[in-house]
Amino acid sequence: MKYIFELNHPKHYYQFKYIMQQLVSDGHDIKVLARDKDVLLSVLQQEGVEYTIFGLHQKKMVDKVLGTPRLIWKYYQIARQYKPDVIVSKASFYGCAVAKMVGAKSVIFPDSEVVKVTNRYVVPLATMVVTPGSFGLDYGVKHKRIKGLFEDCYLSPKVLQSSAQDDVTAVLHKPYAILRFVGWYANHDVKNSGLTLDEKKTIIRAIEPHMTVYISSEKALPPELQKYKLPTPANRIHQVLAGADLYLGDSQTMATEAALLGAPAIRSNSFVGPNDMTNFVVLERQYGLLRNIRAFDDVLTAVKEMATHSQKNEWLRKKQAYFDQVGDANQDITTLLETV
Repeated sequence: MKYIFELNHPKHYYQFKYIMQQLVSDGHDIKVLARDKDVLLSVLQQEGVEYTIFGLHQKKMVDKVLGTPRLIWKYYQIARQYKPDVIVSKASFYGCAVAKMVGAKSVIFPDSEVVKVTNRYVVPLATMVVTPGSFGLDYGVKHKRIKGLFEDCYLSPKVLQSSAQDDVTAVLHKPYAILRFVGWYANHDVKNSGLTLDEKKTIIRAIEPHMTVYISSEKALPPELQKYKLPTPANRIHQVLAGADLYLGDSQTMATEAALLGAPAIRSNSFVGPNDMTNFVVLERQYGLLRNIRAFDDVLTAVKEMATHSQKNEWLRKKQAYFDQVGDANQDITTLLETV
């Protein structure tokens, strides 16, 4: 079979990395389509992945809307020439629409119940919807669930190259904390927000007496924070997170990654609350691997506590307990894609 994998974020590549390798090993053909966003293209280049750019990421909503017809047209031209049997994406309207246009099947992998665009426009077009088992919505007969989370695909001890951790973190001053700030440009980020600049500065001041601070940021850092910029390659972020003694950020993805890599983790943004996404709730309440905190005063209290009293060993024990319970997500997903 022939598969198109559509990537719009570095996480999409990591989630599908070993699945694509297994499909190729099983004799299938793979084509990677990528959009120029954040550090995605840098990661693909560093990983030696061949890809075709099908569009640029637009930050403004009006540009997203106006650019959609052109993006779909280019996508369609690529797909018409390649003739895929299946188009795989995180939850892409473009991929599902083009699949209909070229007579292919489409498989999507949503894990955030709150994304209205996915629920309203993408799910109805998809042939199959794959989610974590804890996902709070039900999409009917097309809905398949896997045990664990999608991050297991690339963070499981079975696949993560922990032996490379010492090499990549040798340039970092230990102990260290990783702060991750996102740009809030995505469709699902509309009307939501993260930490303010003043809050970020306050957090840094609270951590610095106890450990070195490094920042990973989706958008350019202001001049006063430039000295904290993480100096390691983008494609080694997971090794960096695995060695961290503290993680804090307003990112969704990296909060989960840090938690599953054994970094004591705090997530703070406006999504946190009674209607939060189930994957974050499960990580906190069932496994104790993540602290979801909305009010900044509470965030600061938690940061001071976790920076002054190391919880690294506790997190590593809880991480191991988590992976002892979940199965092989890569094999489960590969099986689903080969039988769609």
